Amino acid sequence: MTGDAPATIAWIAPAPPDATQTAALSSWARERGVALVDPGRQAPQALPIDDRVADEIEALLVVAREAIVAHERDAADRALDAADARLRAHAELPQAAWLMAEVERARSMRWRRTEPVDAEAADRSSARADALDGGRVAGVGEQAASGATPGARLTIDVPAGDGAWLDGASAGAQPIVTRAGLHAVRATWHGRTVWASWIDVPGGDITVVTEAPGTPPCSASDVAGVRLVVDGPSAAVPGARTLDAQAVRCPQWVAAAPGATAGTIGVALCAAGRCGPLLDWRRPVVPLFSAGPAEPPEHAGRWPAWATWTFVGAGAAIAAGVAIGLYGALKTAPGDTVFVSGGLKTQ
Repeated sequence: MTGDAPATIAWIAPAPPDATQTAALSSWARERGVALVDPGRQAPQALPIDDRVADEIEALLVVAREAIVAHERDAADRALDAADARLRAHAELPQAAWLMAEVERARSMRWRRTEPVDAEAADRSSARADALDGGRVAGVGEQAASGATPGARLTIDVPAGDGAWLDGASAGAQPIVTRAGLHAVRATWHGRTVWASWIDVPGGDITVVTEAPGTPPCSASDVAGVRLVVDGPSAAVPGARTLDAQAVRCPQWVAAAPGATAGTIGVALCAAGRCGPLLDWRRPVVPLFSAGPAEPPEHAGRWPAWATWTFVGAGAAIAAGVAIGLYGALKTAPGDTVFVSGGLKTQ
């Protein structure tokens, strides 16, 4: 950090800095030419969730099922295709996977009950539905799949601090055991959906790299999780204070905390998730008056210049006093005769 470079300041303490700590931090920044700035308040934009979309899809499913019962293949296909398209455009819906599973089950029923019948296509649709929601008891007119899609192990890569969701369920422990097929993946930030997509998962191990924005760098949320750790007696330096900042994304920031001794603060320079040592800093005390530079060794024992000027000033004052005294002593007293040119004059 050089030349008035801006750096986000993260104060690590339950209470904000007091006046002494604030002054110490300001003096530290001036000494190093660093412009300290407060963390920002920005947050990733949440995706809007429109419940009316889910209502529309459920209405299309009703139309499709009624068309299947009436053996109206074209009407059933139109309703199912419309529901599928709406869902693919709205993976952010919390119930998206469940609704897509119902679309697949309705499609399986359509393959079994309308001409031309295709049992294999019906089984594939039922298996895809089970892969989405884990399966359920077959309803009236439905038939369970005779097989299942291949197994899969899915890892969802989201930025630190984000939550990952697969088919509406939290993907806390990863990798996730699931089955091949279409799946809904979401990323949330502080409980709000910020990214969502459908993925077609093959069998085996797969990693899905999301485009979730994550916590904005240098924001208040970015540095909120920084912790101060005091090393125990078994540490290399017992009592040393270190920082746990692994999740921070800010490229350049400063961590500060109350110092180990009264009147000090601890300051560390940090880059993303790595911080230097937390070093104590005390605001320098500036004297009100300065006695001037010390006498060099070669002048030791000599008459100081300031003493000469002091005594010269004193001598001048004494001389002036003597002159005034003599003037008063030699001055003629009132009433004495004074000899002047042209005669006598009495005062």
